[in-house]
Amino acid sequence: MKKEVVISSYSENLKGLFEINKNKYEVNGVIPGEKVLVDIDKKIKLINVLKKSDKRVKVNCPIYDLCGGCTLQHIDYKEQLNIKTKWLENLFLKAFNKHFNIPLVLGMKEPFNYRNKNQMVLKKEKNKLIGGMYQEGTHNVIDHNNCLIQDEVINKVEEQIKKLIIDFKYSIYDEDKKVGLFRHVLVKRSQATKEILVVLITTSLDFPGKNNFVKAITKLNKEITSIVQNVNNRKTSAVLGDKEVVLYGPGFIFDILLGKKFKITSKSFYQINSLQTEVLYSEAIKLADLKKTDTVLDAYAGVGTIGLIVANNVKKVLSVEIVKDAVKNGIDNAKYNKINNVVFVNDDATKYINNLAANNQKLDVIIMDPPRSGSTVDFLNAVKRIKPRKIVYVSCNPVTQVEDLKQLLSMYNIKHIQGVDMFPHTSHVENIVLLEIK
Repeated sequence: MKKEVVISSYSENLKGLFEINKNKYEVNGVIPGEKVLVDIDKKIKLINVLKKSDKRVKVNCPIYDLCGGCTLQHIDYKEQLNIKTKWLENLFLKAFNKHFNIPLVLGMKEPFNYRNKNQMVLKKEKNKLIGGMYQEGTHNVIDHNNCLIQDEVINKVEEQIKKLIIDFKYSIYDEDKKVGLFRHVLVKRSQATKEILVVLITTSLDFPGKNNFVKAITKLNKEITSIVQNVNNRKTSAVLGDKEVVLYGPGFIFDILLGKKFKITSKSFYQINSLQTEVLYSEAIKLADLKKTDTVLDAYAGVGTIGLIVANNVKKVLSVEIVKDAVKNGIDNAKYNKINNVVFVNDDATKYINNLAANNQKLDVIIMDPPRSGSTVDFLNAVKRIKPRKIVYVSCNPVTQVEDLKQLLSMYNIKHIQGVDMFPHTSHVENIVLLEIK
């Protein structure tokens, strides 16, 4: 059924809201104030914009309506930052019944081609190899070779590798039949060094013509410095398997953040947007206002990026991370940067901080960057027992962040809130909150 409606506002996930017979509905691709034609039969779908907002801009992505990865490309970028700032204000107002003066979300000068990593899904469809990404919420593969938020070189390299796979006549994994060789191609590129890591995800270690195939990949771009084969024969949707072999180069690349060198492997957790990561970390460090005598806990540390960046400004950093490979990378990163005052611990953050509290360990500042699900009550209670003078809470999900903050406000005051646009043209926003002890 088609209906003409007026978009009233944004929903919590930054989709457009409209009302029919007092029932509220969400739809992508619209702006409040616009009059639009929608289909409301099964899945709500935008058919046409009848009256356009002056904040609407032309979308140059050919798969914008299909993909679901970007949902805000139709909105002027300055307006996107305003929208995200307002969203944060409303979130904190609702959570604490108090208005916070939140500065404008920090955006990018050039908010395209920022993603330093992409995983190309491979699929055979009607005897044709397609490669791209899964459509949001489905396992439908959208064939594409020019994602506008992806690094342009990554786009090109992936398309060239796809052509090589066709030339070499390799079989493609069939999710239903559970047969075939190639599953994915993962490409990572350093913003600073421009080095490229190519990861070939296959179901078997051995495949015919491997050496010639690798040689052909190295000729695609002189920036390809490492090629790794990852073997994943599990009958699941997981991308990477446990077994890996290096086919060319050292098997990793380096990036540089705020003057520090970081090793990136196939499995390294590393921020997708290197330029905005520097903005994020600079803001977090500024708010922490660290002293040379400080002992800092870097909780949920990943490969130790922020802990290593602040190490020269403090006495000691305790870096805790539950993923073993990430901790190994962190130790390597400390060696590359000749840093010896960071202690890396492979442990659950909650378990570790409770041990610190039990042993009366003094912490001056805690920098925490938990997963999307947030921290834990036990972790936050241990924080209150240790009583650091400051907490810098970095979050990729402000919705869970505000719930965690509620646990700390009996002892801490929120002194500053700053959003950072890590993922332009998407509904996501990274957020930093500074807490100071009362």
